[in-house]
Amino acid sequence: MPQRRGTLPISDTGVLDCPDAYAHGVPHDSLERLRTRTPVVWLDGRTAGRPGAWAVLRHRDVRYALLHPELFSPQVDGVVHGPLSEDEPPSGNEPPSGDGQSRGEGPPERNVPSNGDGPPGQGEPPGGAALIDMDPPVEAMLARIPPREPVDFVRTVARDLPETLRNTLAGGLYALLRHPAEYVRLREEQRSELLLDSAVEEMLRWWTPVLHVRRTVQRDTVVGDVPMLAGEEAMLWLVSANHDEEVFTEPGRFVPDRFLGEVPSHLCFGVGHRACLGARLARVHLRALLAALLERPGLPQSAGEPVMLRSSSRHGFASLPVRWSR
Repeated sequence: MPQRRGTLPISDTGVLDCPDAYAHGVPHDSLERLRTRTPVVWLDGRTAGRPGAWAVLRHRDVRYALLHPELFSPQVDGVVHGPLSEDEPPSGNEPPSGDGQSRGEGPPERNVPSNGDGPPGQGEPPGGAALIDMDPPVEAMLARIPPREPVDFVRTVARDLPETLRNTLAGGLYALLRHPAEYVRLREEQRSELLLDSAVEEMLRWWTPVLHVRRTVQRDTVVGDVPMLAGEEAMLWLVSANHDEEVFTEPGRFVPDRFLGEVPSHLCFGVGHRACLGARLARVHLRALLAALLERPGLPQSAGEPVMLRSSSRHGFASLPVRWSR
């Protein structure tokens, strides 16, 4: 594939598809520069060992592509909101070329715990996967959090949940750890149902557990003044769209009441009739966890350095040590 119009120096474009660049968090500074200079940019794919693709970064362009599946056809690999398959590496390593992009685009009810760390009897039965109950297991999870003692939220507290859902809850908790003043405010105003709903949406926007989804261009089109050809691939960067400063004021801040007013929706679950069917599952579990944490005595605190997943598609932790003061 020839070099395409719009390519920037490797310092920014190369980081997008490089797993090592995410070992300490999403490179939001690179995303911001790209959105400003070249919001639709060609990635040659060599860093990740896959074909080249267009990276679409602005909120309005990502939303447009999501709303037009006749132009941008979803790529489905059959793995949704679930664990890594047996031939994929364990959490903390970059998946192969499939990269799990479509994990957020199918029904959430067919999932099994990842890496064999779920309770006995919840493996995949013959002919199908185990079901995920929409009733969040909050009591069982909180029972695994000892007072004042460190515990790994990912490996211990939320170990039974599918990977994408586990990453979502860990990201929501991390938002509270990074913004303790907002946690205290939420506790003081937790009787406000609308505020809690807004806080959940803000957690999803701020964290964005699936960083991007892939699409195939169905016919020649133009996005962000850049021509795309039928048969080319596009990577819709949800995390970049959700941190677009033209849409969200101070996107790097976790603002619990952000979605109480007239604010454009985040694109964590996509939009339109191809939006993620797991959205309700994620919201129900995240809201239940938030409400339970606000009722729990003491405050959450970091108990060590978190270890991010080494992945340019999945946003989560290999380890998130926390403790509760009491």
